[in-house]
Amino acid sequence: MRELIGSGATDAKLVRKKMLLNADWSEYAQWLLGRRRRFVVRETSMVPTLMPGDTVLAEMGVPVHVGDIVVVRWNGDTSIASKPVNKANEDSSLLLVKRVSEIFYDGCVYLISDNADEPNARDSRHFGVMATNHILGRVTSRLASLS
Repeated sequence: MRELIGSGATDAKLVRKKMLLNADWSEYAQWLLGRRRRFVVRETSMVPTLMPGDTVLAEMGVPVHVGDIVVVRWNGDTSIASKPVNKANEDSSLLLVKRVSEIFYDGCVYLISDNADEPNARDSRHFGVMATNHILGRVTSRLASLS
């Protein structure tokens, strides 16, 4: 991933955004070997980086860094965003694709949408910091579109 400077969670803050590359043959091989999982973007909160309908590959269970795009599990309850995921709330949760804006001393992360103007964007401005056990994986590439 290449790094670009972009706006972060607030106007006063800058986050190093990593440009998402299209998948090459090695990314497809990692996916076929089961080392990547495929996710489809459904909303506009990550525009212009990711468009609705884009398919991304994510490496599961790896450490994340500021600027990374991640897939997180969120059950819609703002009171437990920083609490551990358990089986009871895992079934009713949503998968969100967001950018890591900050990582705190306790390992919690602040997640932002690239499209801060999107009124329906759900990120840490709404649910607070997220415990790292909610992060499923780091997005590594975008699959080629068939259209």
